[in-house]
Amino acid sequence: MPSDPDKVFPTGLTVGQAEELHSYLINGTRSFFMISALAHILAYILTPWLK
Repeated sequence: MPSDPDKVFPTGLTVGQAEELHSYLINGTRSFFMISALAHILAYILTPWLK
């Protein structure tokens, strides 16, 4: 175990840095999901062979 209690064990990040990185990951995932959902909806609407 590391000697510094402010570090997250395997990464070397502080707890605050790990939480900030996690929030970016979650926001990126949400953005990707919304863009892909919009693309699938548009593909369904605009392609006649899917209806």
